[in-house]
Amino acid sequence: MNTVQPAVAVAVVCVATALFGVYGLRPGRATSDFYVASRAVTPLQNASAIGGEYLSAASFLGIAGLVLAYGADMLWYGVGYTAGYLVLLAFVAAPMRRSGAYTVPDFAEARLQSKRVRQLASVLVVLIGWLYLLPQLQGAGLTLRTVTGAPLWVGPVAVAAVVMTTVASGGMRSVTAVQAFQYWLKLTALAVPVIFLLLAWRADGAPWPDADEPPRFRDTTTVTVHQAVDVRVEDPVRVTVHGRLDGERLDGERVRIGPGVHAIGAETRVRFPAGADVPHPVDEEPVDGLNWTRPLSGTEHPGYGTYSLLIATLLGTMGLPHVIVRFYTNPDGPAARRTTWTVLWLLAAFYLLPPLYGALGRLYTPELLMTGRTDATLLLLPDRLLGGGPAAAILGTLLTAGAFAAFLSTASGLTMSVAGVLGQELERRRARRATAPP
Repeated sequence: MNTVQPAVAVAVVCVATALFGVYGLRPGRATSDFYVASRAVTPLQNASAIGGEYLSAASFLGIAGLVLAYGADMLWYGVGYTAGYLVLLAFVAAPMRRSGAYTVPDFAEARLQSKRVRQLASVLVVLIGWLYLLPQLQGAGLTLRTVTGAPLWVGPVAVAAVVMTTVASGGMRSVTAVQAFQYWLKLTALAVPVIFLLLAWRADGAPWPDADEPPRFRDTTTVTVHQAVDVRVEDPVRVTVHGRLDGERLDGERVRIGPGVHAIGAETRVRFPAGADVPHPVDEEPVDGLNWTRPLSGTEHPGYGTYSLLIATLLGTMGLPHVIVRFYTNPDGPAARRTTWTVLWLLAAFYLLPPLYGALGRLYTPELLMTGRTDATLLLLPDRLLGGGPAAAILGTLLTAGAFAAFLSTASGLTMSVAGVLGQELERRRARRATAPP
């Protein structure tokens, strides 16, 4: 894989993000301008911004990887993530906007008349924001390492630098412009390549695996294991190893590995013949072809598992601080409701695409099941289907740009929501000190 184009794509996305952030530097520096963009964001722009920050690393890369590994059951994630906005529409959007608050703790205190509730809400916003931010930084590092070979720390540093610059330059006004742009970039980055990948799959004529078959390598494949892993082999197979296997250092020797558990060291390359079963980590049982294609078949109690997943995603959407704060930026309650309806359509259009990448990944990148890096399938598919060349480079570059836009947009929203809460808390303490008797 050529590493120059993906690196250029990441640089272009970062520069474009900074340029859109300049939009927030225009006159108007009041408190409401920084926290809620003067409550003047149109429904379409706000819906695009919500889509930009909501469609994070989990949506862009994660769902495709989950579908690759576990099949049809994972489609419920996209359904839950989208339907969660119906809960927002019914119970949250208009009341939050009518409150006149700047942050979630402001609303909680005004509604319940309790400073303790405000303090608890502030702690939860910071905690949720931090826990949500970590996967974005990790995803940025893994993405850059996958497509360019850069060290893991480069991605998080790049995301942090761009996000801090955007938020500090213009607050919510800058973040809104950036996220609206990044939603449409992500949608384009998914929609355009999948058309060419599906055409390439049809031209290749690759048959779908039989229902009772485990995942298998279609061609002779070299798997690079970046982190040490213990895998279970079901049938004996002869492989070529560069690195450590079961504690022994090998340098290109061809060895036979029998059924059972085998330890593969970090940065080891293992070459498997075509038709071999894909080994799987000992703590993960692979889903066979039959269960992979059938919903409600991957767990012991599929009905309960599905309902619990839907309830978690429906209610979880209502508790995301960087999403809730978006409804403060609409001019009024009706605009907030129109924003929610628009978001439903934008998310529905987006979530049609990752499952297609997951299904193609089941055919062309099954080795990711061995390393656990299934979320990289979206980035590797163009090279696998098109066999390299300019077309694969262009599509891979576009997907890399979309992935990095996902990290930047979500990280911007999280940083803005946490910064708003901390800023309001500091402002209130400063005001209390100023009015306290000497």
